[in-house]
Amino acid sequence: MKNFFYEIRSKLHQIPEIALEEYKTSEFIRNFLKELKIEYEIVGTSTLAIFKGEEDRWIGYRADIDALPIHEENDTEYKSRIDGMMHACGHDGHTTNLLYFAKWLKEEINKGKKLKKSVMLIFQAGEEGKGGAKIIADTEFFKTKRFEGIFALHVLPDLEEGKIAASSGYLSFQNINLDIEIVGKGCHGAQPQKGIDSILVGAKLVEAYQSIISRNIDPFKPVILTIGSFKAGTVRNIIPEKVEMLGTIRLQDVNLIDFIRQRMQDINLGFEKSYGVKINMNFKPFYPPVYNSEELFEKIKKIVPEKNIVTEIKLSGSEDFSFYLQNGNKGFMFLLGVRNEERGFVHPLHNSKFDFNPDVLNLGFEIFRDLLFEMEV
Repeated sequence: MKNFFYEIRSKLHQIPEIALEEYKTSEFIRNFLKELKIEYEIVGTSTLAIFKGEEDRWIGYRADIDALPIHEENDTEYKSRIDGMMHACGHDGHTTNLLYFAKWLKEEINKGKKLKKSVMLIFQAGEEGKGGAKIIADTEFFKTKRFEGIFALHVLPDLEEGKIAASSGYLSFQNINLDIEIVGKGCHGAQPQKGIDSILVGAKLVEAYQSIISRNIDPFKPVILTIGSFKAGTVRNIIPEKVEMLGTIRLQDVNLIDFIRQRMQDINLGFEKSYGVKINMNFKPFYPPVYNSEELFEKIKKIVPEKNIVTEIKLSGSEDFSFYLQNGNKGFMFLLGVRNEERGFVHPLHNSKFDFNPDVLNLGFEIFRDLLFEMEV
């Protein structure tokens, strides 16, 4: 088993591809399934492996397959072969785990195991910012299924090997994408009185938005607002006409979305009147929060010893796994510890030096396997 995890993860790690462009990765997955004679459906670069049971009741497992536009700094034999791209979020590990699970389940069926319920293994494209889960969840093929449980794991370098983070309720945050354009009046930098300084307005606007969090939101309701991109001008002595900003908001309580949108619109209007600029804002709620089922958490607790479960760790980031948990579908995502300080596996997700020991995937597989029994498949 250890050789499988190392070898498959190494092969996938060397061919990282960005969201919705995972052509080599999906080919690898489909060839693997073909060799085992496992039926599958294709949704773009996503692949849905199907194990039909006696009943039209479904259990699902999901692994994301995409990588990130990051140049890898690790010097290993399985280092990325594609310059400027890297599996820096562990999706190669998630995929390896689910491929092993597919292999194990097919072997069990070949030995005579009869499935009561049907099983779907989702090798999902485009988790990193493209909402690949939504693309799948919106297909008629998926929407006609009712899932008694959909499961996923995510590696976590903040948590030591051998432990998982799991709890019922909110695991991750809703995300909202912000696209903001400020239109002022360009002029010579030595004659600012002849223009309207969009950069000055932009700087003040970033600060003003933060007042929503500090002065308008209940401090016991977590909300994060970040402006991550601020672009304006190319010359030192010209005040540019436009500023373009990109940002994100993360929150758990989706009831706050309309309130925050309105406060941002009010602030924008005030700046427009005060400075004479025009502010165009695209406020786009995207990934909903992941909400873990209490019923499924009880099944996790039957499988994993209490001493190996950490319940206080949550994700302040967002996860499109939440799109599967619509229309009455129950689901659960847990976080798999991969931190090993002795071996230097300490770097955070989305870091150019992120790495982990693929042997830890054995625990992920065992939990997936045992959940299948707990779900009475």
